[in-house]
Amino acid sequence: MNVKKVCTGQMWKNVESGEIFVVTSLYKDVLASYALLRTVKQESHEGNKRARVLRTPSGEGISGFTLAELV
Repeated sequence: MNVKKVCTGQMWKNVESGEIFVVTSLYKDVLASYALLRTVKQESHEGNKRARVLRTPSGEGISGFTLAELV
């Protein structure tokens, strides 16, 4: 699922596990952009996840995630 722009504070759902994450920050590497994601569940102590931001002509998306508001 693509949105116009990935922003901090957006909630994204992991396609495999169904767990919901919040985008805490975005940063650019040499050739790609990445989103730093933090789980919404307090009892989970996995830490942060890093996922690649995919850019298409129709907008942006996060690899392996769908926008939680649209699920």
